[in-house]
Amino acid sequence: MWGPAGLLAAVLPGWRARPGQQVLAQAVQQAIEQRGIVLAEAGTGTGKTLAYLVPALLAGERLVVSTATRALQDQLRNKDLPLACRALGLQVRSAVLKGRGNYVCPYRLQRTLEQGLLDSRAALQQLRRVQRFAAETDDGDLSALEGLDERSSVLPWVTSTRDNCLGSECPKLRQCFVMKARREALAADVVVVNHHLFFADLALRGEGVAELLPAATTVVLDEAHQLADIGAQFLGSVVGTAQAQELARDAQACGLQHARGVVDWAQRAGGLVQAARDLRLCAGAGAQRLDRAQARDLPGWESAVQRWRDSLQQLLQAVESVQECAPEFARLAERCREQSRLLQDWQEEASPPTPAQPAEESVRWLEAGTQHLRLLATPLGIGPAFSSLLAERAQAWVLVSATLSVNGSFRYARARLGLGEGSAALQPLGDDPGPRLRELRIPSPFDYPAQTRLLLPRRNFHPAHAEHALRVAELAARLIVVNPGGSLVLSTTLRAMARIAARLRELLPASRRVLEQSSEPKGVLLRRFASDPRAVLVGSHSFWEGVDFPGEQLTLVVIDKLPFAPPDDPMVAARLARLEAAGRNGFLDYSLPQAALALQQGSGRLIRGEQDWGVLAVCDQRLLGSAWGSRLLGSLPPFRRVEEVEEALRFLQDHSAAAP
Repeated sequence: MWGPAGLLAAVLPGWRARPGQQVLAQAVQQAIEQRGIVLAEAGTGTGKTLAYLVPALLAGERLVVSTATRALQDQLRNKDLPLACRALGLQVRSAVLKGRGNYVCPYRLQRTLEQGLLDSRAALQQLRRVQRFAAETDDGDLSALEGLDERSSVLPWVTSTRDNCLGSECPKLRQCFVMKARREALAADVVVVNHHLFFADLALRGEGVAELLPAATTVVLDEAHQLADIGAQFLGSVVGTAQAQELARDAQACGLQHARGVVDWAQRAGGLVQAARDLRLCAGAGAQRLDRAQARDLPGWESAVQRWRDSLQQLLQAVESVQECAPEFARLAERCREQSRLLQDWQEEASPPTPAQPAEESVRWLEAGTQHLRLLATPLGIGPAFSSLLAERAQAWVLVSATLSVNGSFRYARARLGLGEGSAALQPLGDDPGPRLRELRIPSPFDYPAQTRLLLPRRNFHPAHAEHALRVAELAARLIVVNPGGSLVLSTTLRAMARIAARLRELLPASRRVLEQSSEPKGVLLRRFASDPRAVLVGSHSFWEGVDFPGEQLTLVVIDKLPFAPPDDPMVAARLARLEAAGRNGFLDYSLPQAALALQQGSGRLIRGEQDWGVLAVCDQRLLGSAWGSRLLGSLPPFRRVEEVEEALRFLQDHSAAAP
């Protein structure tokens, strides 16, 4: 299978045997046979996807694969899975299952077309494009509709959510693309889902995954480093101004369609929209996160929340008065009650802890974006729920990622996933006396000392300095000028990102186009960057992972500082406080491991193949000057380190001279 003359070599020109890939495949095969759990870190280039697909396909039973993003789902279904099947000579039925918001809803599309509620010319043009797409598509997956921005204002009008879906009451049930996708998934041998969908079902929100799991012999959770954070989003609760506006929009559309003239629907819907906007204004301009106490201290907060609840009550009375007119009104009434309940729960004072009732294991906090605001109650961890799921199911579980260990240890990952000492998930199954969990670290096959340089300035780059962002930009500019390929600058904050991008535009020649994260949608920026071999992309947050530019598309990555989570973030502060209360060190047990994994992700953007090369610059002198810096460096691949900018410049210039 894996050798230079094996089955995979026959279908993949240029195939090279990778011992680590075979080791991972054998571990997956053993887990399938013993219904075990594999926690595997497979460095970039290992070929982890084929390493788990091949043994799972050979087992001949249902396989569920969950990955981090919709784009990775499509790659698995359209590229990796057909390749594995071709090598094995197998034919399998496969299906991709995504959340409702990815599919056209025929009923909501028809209603939007009939009601004429969109008044902008651009929105109407997009609506007509969706209409044509819906008439031609087999699966209704909007990712296939090119040029439709994922932030388009038309999407809520033509897709459904768990809140507004009519289910069996829908007059367009037979044409429903979501139901079709679920039917295909139930009949498939291999089903590809994403983590958001996986945890939505774990939280009993009925997205279709729960029906698949019982019959699956093997469950693969790829990009497993994201499980804990994504899971926490779904195991808590959230209510926000976007939900209020969506409810108002649906109530007005339904009222005008089924009960026109009975109620002043524009007035009731407008009241709810205005109340939601008033609450968002309480949080001030700009994006921020506040804990519950800080939110309640905002001027006008309490009265704004009450106006939101009053508006919900008025809308509820309206839809209840016409509930017999259409099935949609009953669902709208449920949504009014649910939003009001979530608002009340979030506002209520927490009960003081007692021996019988310990302190809350969740955090209530506020997240304000540029337009919307969300009130969240998020569990501090998913460990209990996740380990219970694994304990309940006698299946093979494969948790794999390029970044799971910290300085060679899986302790942090195990703790976050509830796989520590005494976990019920780790108890042997049946008569098997052996441990159920196997940990595996497979290094990348790439020659990092030859292919890379890691620039670590020892002086003048402390993040506490007021001019740190400008110094980062000036260092980056020196490297970018001689870099023959693309350059990526990763920032830990949006403010620093903006300062770095602005300074780079001043320092660089016009031939070096500087692209900035906030200027355009992510997909557009990535396409622009890929098409310009000398472009510079400055990004934060979402650009630290999932960005893949092989070869000379990306030969320089600059990181402004170590990616520690801000200690005043409500979730971070609560996790640190819980660790400190348990007598543990919050910095060493949470902040440092979290930063190590994030740094691994950021540095992993540079080398994606055996022929890749480049320079990684981490502009934070604490890596070399602190007692804990070695733990972060020990988590990185074996880059060849340099401390002087001139050495990194020579490396780039040598490759520039060698380029054709």
